[in-house]
Amino acid sequence: MIEVPAEARRRMARRHGDDVEAWLDGVPALVARLARRWRVTPDGAVLSGNSGLVVPADRGVLKLTPDVMIAATEAAALQYWAPCRHVVNLLDHDDGALLLGRVRPGTALPSETGALDVVPALRDLMTAEGPLPDLPPLGARIAFWLGRVREQVVDEALDDRIPLGRLDDAAHRAAALGAERGHHGVVHGDLHPANLLAGPDGAVVIDPRPHLGDRTFDLVDLVLLDPDALDGTVEGLARELDGVDPDRLHAWCHALAPANAVAALRTAPDAPHTAALVRLAQRSG
Repeated sequence: MIEVPAEARRRMARRHGDDVEAWLDGVPALVARLARRWRVTPDGAVLSGNSGLVVPADRGVLKLTPDVMIAATEAAALQYWAPCRHVVNLLDHDDGALLLGRVRPGTALPSETGALDVVPALRDLMTAEGPLPDLPPLGARIAFWLGRVREQVVDEALDDRIPLGRLDDAAHRAAALGAERGHHGVVHGDLHPANLLAGPDGAVVIDPRPHLGDRTFDLVDLVLLDPDALDGTVEGLARELDGVDPDRLHAWCHALAPANAVAALRTAPDAPHTAALVRLAQRSG
């Protein structure tokens, strides 16, 4: 029988509150039931993300969350992207549970990977077509995320590097961009390097927090991997990806640079990349 590690319990409690303990206690039985139903055999240690647990299995990966809406929206997005070669496959789903295809080799991308190195995966997301699933608007994602960033700046006294006034101005610009149609479609919502794995034919997209809105939003974190090369990366992506407006992508990058700088200051305050993000955030406006 599987066990939920103590660190996974701590991460889940931070995300979902202490009430998640009862759900965590029931995870071994839940995994056993799903394994019988979907005819899989767990074969790896339980891993924890920010909102759920991952259990590797012989012919897939079980992804579990106490928030059934998170699983439902992810399933809806993955069904929409089903024709895409560079998006993880959804094999089955249930309330609060997904059975995903194994990505092989499934390793992290090289640290030097940039936005232009994962164009096939980006093209899949940018050009996917079909009836749109019922998902929340991108504006909801922006408001939630930037609200948390503001709290972090206040709680951790980071306003000497990213002043609250600049952060609030950037949040207003991001909200305005999110309210516009732009390159409309299903937005991944959390497309950073950790949510791209090495697959047999290039990068594979995993772990969406999907919304409906301007798909240009999804390019920002990857462009900002190298803030000093922003102009060249934007121009390159606009050449490679149909429907991407370089002026609009520039606007998104400048609007979200302060929030990205805050994240970098919290995790790697002395890194050269962090310094470049802070410089960009300080001149964005």
